Formats: sequence, C-alpha cells, structure tokens
Amino acid sequence: MATKKLSVLVVDDTTVYRMILRTIVESIPGVELGGFAANGSLALQKMARLPVDVILLDVEMPVMDGLTTLKHLAEKYPDVTVIMVSGVSHSNANIIVECLSAGALDFITKPLGNDIEHAKKELLDGLTPIFEMLIQKSGSPGKTVKIGKSVETARRVTPPPAIAKKPLPSKNINFRPELVLIGSSTGGPIALDKVLSGFSRKPTIPVLVVQHMPPLFTASLAIQLSKKTGIQVQEGSDGQKIKPGGVILAAGGQHMTVKKIASGMVVKLTDGPKINGCRPAVDMLFMSVAAALPKSILTVILTGMGKDGANGVKALKSSIKTYCITQNKASCVVYGMPRATDELGLSDESIHLDLIGKRISELCF
Repeated sequence: MATKKLSVLVVDDTTVYRMILRTIVESIPGVELGGFAANGSLALQKMARLPVDVILLDVEMPVMDGLTTLKHLAEKYPDVTVIMVSGVSHSNANIIVECLSAGALDFITKPLGNDIEHAKKELLDGLTPIFEMLIQKSGSPGKTVKIGKSVETARRVTPPPAIAKKPLPSKNINFRPELVLIGSSTGGPIALDKVLSGFSRKPTIPVLVVQHMPPLFTASLAIQLSKKTGIQVQEGSDGQKIKPGGVILAAGGQHMTVKKIASGMVVKLTDGPKINGCRPAVDMLFMSVAAALPKSILTVILTGMGKDGANGVKALKSSIKTYCITQNKASCVVYGMPRATDELGLSDESIHLDLIGKRISELCF
C-alpha cells in the first residue's frame, strides 16, 4: 500500500509565487500540494476544513500577515510545521527572526529579480533538504510531524541528566578554556536563546557563535538575543577585537575566522566558498581557532541539519586541549550537526538543551 505524502499548504498573496511554490512542491518526492491561500486569514479557514502537515507561509500579506498567522497556527494547530518564505529586507529580517522564535521551523528567502526560472531553482534548492529532513524525521511520508515540538518539550519538561562519555572536568587548573565556540543551524535561534539565558553568571571569556543565516538576518538575531537574554550579543565585524565576556555572532553570508595578533585575537570576515553548503560555516571558525593556537577551548554543537562543525571539532582536538558538548537528540529540532560530531566520537558530553547554558557557566565562567 502506498504511503501518504506530506501535505503542503502554500500561503502567499502573489499569484506568481503561489504558482512557483506549487511547481516546487509537486516536484519533490514524498510531498503533495494540499491547497493555496492568499493571506493568513484564508489559510486558517482552510486549516479548519482540511489540515495539512506543512505550511509555506509568506511574511508580508494583506488581511493577516505571516507573523500573526504563525501565532494563531501555534495555538490552534501545534502539530503543523511552518516554513517562512520571505523577500529580503531589513524589516523582513526582523520579522523572520521573530517568526523563528515563535515556532517556525526555518525560512527561505525569495530570490531577487524577475527571472522565474532562477527563482524556482533557488527555492527548490532551499526547500528540498528541508522536506527530505521532514520526511525522514516523520518516519514515513505523510505522518504528521511537528519538528519544533522538541524545542517546546525542552521548555516544559524536566531535562534528563547529562550523558558524559568521559569523566566530567570541573573548573580547575586542568581545564580553563580561553574561548567558547558555539555552532548551530535549524532550530538554532531558539536554542541560542535557551543557552545564553541559561548562563548562571555573565561570561568572563569570549563566546563566538556561528548560526547558519544569510546577510541581514544575523544583525536582527543579535539584537533579539541581547534583548531576550540580557547578554550583549554583537554581529561580528572585520578586525573586531575579541574581548573577554563578549558574545560575537558570525555575520550572515560571510565566514567568520579568528586571527592572532600581538595584542590578542581579532575577527576576520571572508567571502570564500561555502563549506558544507554554508557561509558562515562552523568548521571555518573552528579550524581558524585551531591555527590561532589558544591553550584550551570549549566547543558546543547545537541543533541543525548536516554535519557542519564535526571536522572543526576534530581539528581542534588534534591541536588544542578541547572539550566538546553536543545537544542531545531528545532536545534537538534536528539531530544532524550534533549527531555527526557524536558519531565521530568527538563529543565528551551529550546534554539536554535545558542544561547547556548552566554547564558552560560551570566550566568557563
């Protein structure tokens, strides 16, 4: 018997993008179109009549915009997975970051220009791995799955104890990290909020973060994280001095690396090729730190698709005293990046998201 496909509702106020997204949905195996809606209000009406598994949701729409629609969906249909589809602008970037914090799984940007074939290709390249992950995580095509539920569970449920693969170090003369390096992707904005909010005291050493995002969005994320956690988070800039207690977030669309200078270390931004399909890439930052040769490092790999970060941790462990924490499977939105690190035997401690901030504080601050 054939398995049921993931049903998708396309919500966009433009006829052109409804047609583009329809073509894309119908071209991905295991996925089928469940309907259209020209605004959020109509989408909610359609959901009441015929629920779907996934919603591709535009940001700017008449009657009811994407953020408002998302909040209604989270309340009425907590099992639906929402992927935001947005044009690129400063205002949209702010809204998208809000949407990610409100429960959207991920976002895809609409390509600039009027070339429809180019737009189709860009959107297909962005959406295909997300749908493939959704199908895999559901266990079989068509099973309703709310990927963000792992994060919601992390907020409500008492976390299990950490799983340590080696004797746990304590904050003593044997392990005094000079840097904390954090990598994250899908589900990362909520996870980063959780980690920084979980610090039991203010950071006393530098914290460098790579979250997979395009340009504009990381500036918005840095501002939102600062407001929500009370810890100052800055988007990295070229030549920026890496100071104790500062949290620096890699700028979207550029690799962030670390360069050693006479007075310490500075941030260097580059436009090099994507690594693991990403720019910024976690591996790029981690490998540059290995070359800068500090004495000891704490690395943290959070939720995300793919394997970015695993090779970087391997490079660090081969040259520097490095301790690695990975987010455990139960609390990950997507157990991809942590899994790649775990499977290489590089994780020293697998921890529920609720515990990571406190654990970083115990080891480092």
